[in-house]
Amino acid sequence: MAETAKFQRFFEVITQVSRALHESGDLKQAMAVMVETITAAFEARGCLLRLLDPIGQELELLAATGLSHDFLEKGVVADLDFSAAAEDALLVIEDVAGDNRVLDPEAVRREGIVAIIGVPLRITGTMRMVLKIFFDRRLTLDDQDQRFLYYLAQQSAMAIRSSWMYTRYLEAFRQVTWAIHAGEAVDEILESIVVNIREMMEARGCIYWIVDTNRRRVHMKVTSGFQMESLSQIEYETLEEVFRFHEDKEVFIRDVIQDPRIPSVSRLGKQMVKSIMGIPYPIVDQYRGILAVYFSRERELLPTEINFIRDSGRQGAIALHRAFRYDERTLKALRETIGGLVLALEAKDVCTHGHSLNVANYARLTAQHLGLAAHQADAVFNAGLLHDIGKIAMGNEILDNLGNLSPGEFQTIKQHPVIGANILRSLSFLDEVTPMVLYHHERHDGSGYPEGLVGEAIPLGARILAVCDSFDAMTSDRPSTQRISVQQACGVLQELAGTRFDPVVVRAFVEAVTQHPEAVTPYRLPEDYVAACKLTPVNGQPSFKQRLRRFLPGF
Repeated sequence: MAETAKFQRFFEVITQVSRALHESGDLKQAMAVMVETITAAFEARGCLLRLLDPIGQELELLAATGLSHDFLEKGVVADLDFSAAAEDALLVIEDVAGDNRVLDPEAVRREGIVAIIGVPLRITGTMRMVLKIFFDRRLTLDDQDQRFLYYLAQQSAMAIRSSWMYTRYLEAFRQVTWAIHAGEAVDEILESIVVNIREMMEARGCIYWIVDTNRRRVHMKVTSGFQMESLSQIEYETLEEVFRFHEDKEVFIRDVIQDPRIPSVSRLGKQMVKSIMGIPYPIVDQYRGILAVYFSRERELLPTEINFIRDSGRQGAIALHRAFRYDERTLKALRETIGGLVLALEAKDVCTHGHSLNVANYARLTAQHLGLAAHQADAVFNAGLLHDIGKIAMGNEILDNLGNLSPGEFQTIKQHPVIGANILRSLSFLDEVTPMVLYHHERHDGSGYPEGLVGEAIPLGARILAVCDSFDAMTSDRPSTQRISVQQACGVLQELAGTRFDPVVVRAFVEAVTQHPEAVTPYRLPEDYVAACKLTPVNGQPSFKQRLRRFLPGF
């Protein structure tokens, strides 16, 4: 009967502690309730909970009850070994009198403490705590008492871990939700998500893939954890086979060695991957996201952990959806703005119809040949379209007589880069373009305008435009000049390399047009520029707007 009553008492204590931890939504409050419940259940003098460092040293005080402020201020009063080697050991001081593990006998005596029990708790793979129970009486623990304390430790650790994870989940969700509503960069949001998942799941690594199902390619990815150079080279087809993202079903691979869907176990093995969980998400149109979590050991995920991964990935999909839609609206506005400005210039300057688009095409070709990134080449293309936009402010008497200007008129026309830059500065999404427009008449030797910049002080995009602008002027029909052949124009550029033009840009331009002769097609619209701006061909030739659409889809 005594054993039955004792077991029933143990069960009641564990139930009380578990309920106290699970019912509290706040981790700090949960730990406070836990030490109070254990103190009452054991009829102890007091109880405290401390964080342990990796080698078992007691650190931050997390919760305490029944102990005086002065006693807690003393810090660690008993040197119990909670190192990794002894982490499963229940440490007991049955009588503090004469025990050399007691560091401050006087403080212990004043507090009325006679016995101490230390219970190590493993919360996660990297987080450990110690529960210390202080008694004002001597203790004699039998095997059943010790088994009960072990079980109490396990249950307490599980409950603390659950409460800790819940608190971390809420904080992670709050941070990401705030970032989404604040309009932060989507790559930063995704990075926050994969870092949170990797840390909280104690995973080997985490990747958020974004794939384009129309082009069947990986659009982008964000990673956290180990070096994933080999993983980052995984092809679209492999992702499709492993994660089956068209089916919108979660995938859990318990053992990559035994799963036939994994094409290269050695590739994953180098990253010490054992298990993988992947969840696909629709984003927008043909784009889909895949959140993949990689574990270095076989892992049985709890429902709360799966929900956290699933909901975190959904937050990423929401951020991506907004970003894609915002990019579409921004790109549409950019196209409309650039298109309107270019058409306005082309309609005003009869002599240079098609010149802006020619320069833009040559500029992008040169930028690509120089190895610039796609977004940089696009910026140079847009600058080519807009490089002469400042001429809108010039009178027709100047624009119609560019080959025979008076000194005063020439000084006026030299203002068009500055005027163009001032026009574009009001459009924040053209920040990259503005300096190229401002400096496209600067010369390599410093003899250009408006500021007389020299060499690499001139933005690279402006140096590219200078070469392309001159080439198109030489190869196009103008009322005041006779056009020359492509070969002759390239020869002139090479002669002026190092003085008027950047020699590196000239070399790249000549190589580009030599390798792509089809790109050199000087385009001259009919004299009737009004008809030329319509959507229907004029005299068999496509209008400027039609031709522009070839290079700006959706324009």
